[in-house]
Amino acid sequence: MTTAPARAPDNVLPELVDIMFTSLASVVTVGIALAAAAWMSSALYEDQIVAAAGIAAAIVTTGRVLITVAYRRARPRIQSAEQARRWERRYALGGFAFCALLGGVAAYVFLTGEASAQLLIATVLVAYPCGMIIRVAVRPMIARIQLVLTLAPPIVASLVNAEPEHLLMAVMLIAYLVIGFEMISHLHMTILDRIVAHRELARQALHDDLTLLPNRALFRQRLQEECDRSRRYSQSFAVLYLDLDHFKAVNDTLGHAAGDELLRQIALRLKAASRSSDIVARLSGDEFALIQTPLTEQAEACVLAQRLVETIAAPVIIDGREIRVGVSVGVTICRPPGDEPDALLQKADRELYAAKEAGRGRYSISSAAGQPAAV
Repeated sequence: MTTAPARAPDNVLPELVDIMFTSLASVVTVGIALAAAAWMSSALYEDQIVAAAGIAAAIVTTGRVLITVAYRRARPRIQSAEQARRWERRYALGGFAFCALLGGVAAYVFLTGEASAQLLIATVLVAYPCGMIIRVAVRPMIARIQLVLTLAPPIVASLVNAEPEHLLMAVMLIAYLVIGFEMISHLHMTILDRIVAHRELARQALHDDLTLLPNRALFRQRLQEECDRSRRYSQSFAVLYLDLDHFKAVNDTLGHAAGDELLRQIALRLKAASRSSDIVARLSGDEFALIQTPLTEQAEACVLAQRLVETIAAPVIIDGREIRVGVSVGVTICRPPGDEPDALLQKADRELYAAKEAGRGRYSISSAAGQPAAV
């Protein structure tokens, strides 16, 4: 099993923050429990301070609910680690406020309250960290601070009270605090380990093992996204279908190991020749594809296709031997409202064969009239 890093990498931070915000039911439940316990205690013993704490619990809980609702609305737009951190801070402030309130009420009741009031507050005091640790452990520093804010005040109050039952309560809460810290570390590592392992499995399922490029499944997914974006934002893009010329001869004469190394080198050249916004994939064997996005005019696709032809035609040195292959490229342009992915791939495939029939080592692109033009 993959060993989780001590510090969560930025690319998984949005997912970790998302886990924290699944605690809405726990937030509401414990907020109601604290408010009810405080109001019941104040009714029994006419303590206005505890009554005010119940009102504060309701206000803080309402604020935490509103933050969670706002987060859920914003979730589809949260992509970067910095965006996730902003929401993490909002969640943490609400949690810290509630934990400080709970710990403060517990300490006050342990010092001044009657046995029944202490029992009511102690029930909430013990229940909250259990639910909190499970969700918030994905961000261990926040979880530890919340645990300390919750348990430290009643521990101090119990020690100050100095009665045998309160001293026993202090010992139990200290043990609870130590165990909580251990649970936070364990859950954090377990959850993070699973997320990292899941992401690696997903990457392997959607990427080519040899070249590390996106595979056919991921390319098809990205192509669908570009088609949707084209319709939504009236944005054009190009699809380039590439097939290496004379690659089989390399495998036959130099062996599959040399062929694999050649494919890796070709993949690197394709990435270097394209822009960071473009999507390069290996579809199968010696077939590659590229989405050029965004595209402002057809000439950009022609320039890229010619650059790819020239880049691939340059010799590759493998085990001290100079190897030369070429590439044929079929190009189609998707303009709004555009086509569906399968139709675009079929058009690019037809252009690819037009390039091969015209002599290989060139590209073919549909003209404005829809007829192929091999160059």
